[in-house]
Amino acid sequence: MMLRIQIIASYFILSWTLAGTPLDYAIQFTTGYDSNVMRFSTDEFRQAALVSDVMGGADTFDSFVYRLGLLGNKSFWNSRKKEFIISGNLHWTDYHHHPQRKYGSSGFGMQYRWGPYQNIKYSLRHLDQFYLRHYVNRDISNVSLSASSFTDHNQSITITQKIGRREWFNLTMGFLQRYYEKPFTEFDLDIYYVRGKLNRRINNFGTVAFQLERGSADNITFGKTAKASALNRSYQTMEWYFPVRVKHKIPYMDEVGISARRETRIYAAEDPDDPLHAGRSHIDSKYDLWLKKNIIESVNVVLSGRYRTRVTNSGYEWVEDLKSFQLLQLWCKIEWELLYDQY
Repeated sequence: MMLRIQIIASYFILSWTLAGTPLDYAIQFTTGYDSNVMRFSTDEFRQAALVSDVMGGADTFDSFVYRLGLLGNKSFWNSRKKEFIISGNLHWTDYHHHPQRKYGSSGFGMQYRWGPYQNIKYSLRHLDQFYLRHYVNRDISNVSLSASSFTDHNQSITITQKIGRREWFNLTMGFLQRYYEKPFTEFDLDIYYVRGKLNRRINNFGTVAFQLERGSADNITFGKTAKASALNRSYQTMEWYFPVRVKHKIPYMDEVGISARRETRIYAAEDPDDPLHAGRSHIDSKYDLWLKKNIIESVNVVLSGRYRTRVTNSGYEWVEDLKSFQLLQLWCKIEWELLYDQY
């Protein structure tokens, strides 16, 4: 699947260079640090010292990260305020100290605009074989560990509409297919979500926004595969997101931003034989800070950091200890924006 999308994306990028309008594209290089790659809880840090197989071949809990990206977009039709744009991107990510956390991702989009902050967009995003960690394969035993990874295929349609001089609204409807590699196919999910976002531009300051998302995950392999599929992994989720971007009168910087994001997830399982999911919920919080500087007209640098914490609620104290974690991520992204217009 990933190879197919890469071929399609490469075809569009090549076709853009053959058309009669300029191609905007960018090359990105990102380096960063993740303090808790496998999202271990405090107890799991201690257990990993005794059971080395859970590390999946890694020697450390943290890792440096490298990412390369290529992005492009092209206007195929433009008439007054109306415009049709196609975009694409390819990324490759390598967690240097974790040999199994290497993955590719890609995206494709089509957008029709009919005015400022007035457009409709279709997006397709693909994340290929994202490694989580080693888990117990309960189809075999209660102790045998196997690598767990999944592939995402995410499609969405977003409508953007201006509702005032400085306000606009985004409405997104999406369908995410999250399918796991063997032997963990009992976790396969079809996730439907709706997202609304209200944006406001403030003169001599920047922008603020508030986003609310509701999702429903259907465990499509419940009861259909091996022994472990007898447990239902479906859940309901609600998330809010509040970003603030300051773009005026900032010393040495072109943009400073902060954001808070909080997801509440409630599992559908009620089976007493599934204490890991039955009656379980969690609150996942992410706090971000970023600084952006344009070095020259076509090159910008973004420094960012994220603190993430997950607090799990369950009728079992050991489940709360097992599924709660915290981490810190630091990133430096360099982007070189280019224009191809040799026709």
